[in-house]
Amino acid sequence: MTTSNNLSLMARLLVVSISLLWIFGIAQVIFPIDRVSNIMAVLLALVTVVALPRAPWNIKLLCFFLAIGTIVIAQVYDKWGAIEEGLTRATIFPAFLATIVLLRATADQRPEIGVARRLFTALDRERRDSGLVVGGFLVGSILQVGVFAIMAPILGRNASERERQEVFIAAMRGMALVPLWSPFVVGMAVASQYLPKVPLWQIMSIGLGLSAFCIIFSIICFDRKGGLLALWKSLMTLAPVAPPIALAAMIVVSTAVGTGFSTLQALVIAMPLPCLLAVFAAPGGSIPKALEETSKRLTRIGPEIAILTFATIIGRVFEAALPNMGLLDWIQGINLSATAIIFFIIMFMNIMGVLAIHSIVSGTILLILFTSIPTGISDLVLMQALLTGWGLCTAVSISSLSIVTGASMFNLPNTSLINRSNFIYVFVGGGLCALILALINDILVT
Repeated sequence: MTTSNNLSLMARLLVVSISLLWIFGIAQVIFPIDRVSNIMAVLLALVTVVALPRAPWNIKLLCFFLAIGTIVIAQVYDKWGAIEEGLTRATIFPAFLATIVLLRATADQRPEIGVARRLFTALDRERRDSGLVVGGFLVGSILQVGVFAIMAPILGRNASERERQEVFIAAMRGMALVPLWSPFVVGMAVASQYLPKVPLWQIMSIGLGLSAFCIIFSIICFDRKGGLLALWKSLMTLAPVAPPIALAAMIVVSTAVGTGFSTLQALVIAMPLPCLLAVFAAPGGSIPKALEETSKRLTRIGPEIAILTFATIIGRVFEAALPNMGLLDWIQGINLSATAIIFFIIMFMNIMGVLAIHSIVSGTILLILFTSIPTGISDLVLMQALLTGWGLCTAVSISSLSIVTGASMFNLPNTSLINRSNFIYVFVGGGLCALILALINDILVT
């Protein structure tokens, strides 16, 4: 058998395994059965083993270090049983990522995306920064890194490197705000695993408010010629894109409120059918085409599944060993105020991002630590602080998927996409968000 045939066979195995995990994941949310969870754990292990050889070197290296860390902690503290628990806990993530893939395939067939592309292209080059920030935020809420495929055509083929860099950096400031509120991102999925009782509508409300604040902060500090008037015009031109985004978010919110399921569970069971209906209702829409495109893209989420799996396993092992480490007593002995912890969470995420540490790793550690001790912080504010750091750090992390994708789409070196203005945006904006969250926390806990 040829190498290409082997690759094709492995790709098909990956698609079948992820599809089964998707189906089982939906079923398990509604009718949880222990035996099915065991089957899903085996399938997830298979997906991880098959996906890793196809993953980029940096993901292989990250998973290697996560595996070593897991083994060391399990051996030192005799917590080998937590590995299986972590694997079982991670079985929901393939269903989540597969649903997001279907959502992206649906967006590709919706006319609103074509409208967005035309509107972006028509933006005044001298007054487009605010439009790029808002567009990166709105369209990125659904397409995530796929937003750069829409924005890249704004520039002609002869655009200079500096111009390409400026467009990406402005769009990235909007894209970095998506995790603050969107239920369609990995950050929300991970955080909701540790803080499942936080109502989605509350986290979305505060997240949207902080996002609006950061957008205005960006325009005041970095918009070259646009100003608030250009922001208003951008909002008007992007109006056709907003309703489907709002509708998708409301479907997840209403499902979570109506069923009591977590954000992650609500998204997994609520979104597939509306996606298929949206494709069916689109002019020229084709459900078979959407499913075919989804199937093709399932092979691409294998590395993301591998990272989430290894991160969840080490997180569970770390969580099990934590009471024996003495770390919690040390943290409590420092006697940090609630405000200091909020600032620490956001800044720690930002610094780890600069050091190219993946958000899943730093975010999981922080969630475990600060959900294990009394902090004087409401769960809502704790979760929002984590999501704020998670989102902002992507704008300054050379390892973030947004930076990697942007470098490819705009034909630029990764390092040129991280500049001084975005460092200021991330750290000053993050500090201001921490201050706002501290004030909100004072109101909530009094």
